[in-house]
This record gives sequence, C-alpha cells and structure tokens, in this order.
Amino acid sequence: MYFRHISLLLLLGVAAPALALPGDRDQPISVSADKASFNEKTGTALYSGNIVIQQGTIRIAADELVVTTDAKGTVITAVARGNPATFEQKTRPEYGPAVAEAQEVIYQAVEGFLTFNGKAKLKQEGASFQGASISYSLERGEIEAKGDKQNRVQLVFPPPPRESRISKKLGDSAP
Repeated sequence: MYFRHISLLLLLGVAAPALALPGDRDQPISVSADKASFNEKTGTALYSGNIVIQQGTIRIAADELVVTTDAKGTVITAVARGNPATFEQKTRPEYGPAVAEAQEVIYQAVEGFLTFNGKAKLKQEGASFQGASISYSLERGEIEAKGDKQNRVQLVFPPPPRESRISKKLGDSAP
C-alpha cells in the first residue's frame, strides 16, 4: 500500500518520504557467518557461508560478504553476493516488509544506499520492481530501476481494493 504510493510517486518524479523505520540506521550492525577473516590494516572483513547481516529491521542474507570499515571500525560498505542474496526491511509498522533479491547487494551504510545488481527484484504489499539493477535510498525513499537487454524494468501495481472502488453509471460526473 505505502509501497504502491511510492511507486506511483516515483513514476511521477516526486520525492517520497523515507521508507525505512526511523531507528534502523541508529542500530548496531551485526554479522554472522560460517567463516570470517579481518585485515586490520585495510579495514576489510571477508565472510563466507550462511551470512546474515542485521541492523534494526534490515536483514541481508548471502553466501559471501566483503565489509569495509573506517579507522574507527564504522562500517562503510557491505557487498553481499549470493544466488541470490536477499534483503528484507520493515518500512512502516502497519505494512509488511519490503523484500528484495539480487545476485549482489551493496549496502553503503553511511549514505544509506542499497544497490541490487543482477536479476534484481523488490516487492512490498503486492507491488514490485524488477530489472537488471535497483537502487534504493533509505533516507530519501527514492527507488530507481535500470534494465538491460536481458532484464527490462518491470513495475507491477496491484489493483485498488474492492471496497475502495467506485461504481458509477456511464455519464455520471467525476467526484
């Protein structure tokens, strides 16, 4: 429902309110995996096997992950790859989660950007985006989908609920 409005606003070129729950980006980022290594000099951590990244209601699952941190240990980027890698986030308490999948999920933690590359799909409340890549701003609530020769951009909008449809006779004036 909220996602449908954002999809429509996106098509009209109007900025929408933020999609993320306000506290998600203020939460710590936790990573679990079967195997991990960290290079203190470069600030790069490599994870493999059954990876789960959690930050508030944000959840990313993947087969492999590369995390880059700054000198203070703050996560800068996380690049998750899988067949597919998946993403889930509760965007508003009253709606179901936004669910996405792609071959690669890039999370730019400081900027609040997510990029889904390779057979990217994003769904919520019956609405969906699909394309070669999808970019998603957690702060601005903007979504951009790009296609290629194999994966054209597709948007699906669910019909309005029956109870909100207006039944009029031909010739009646608009409300």
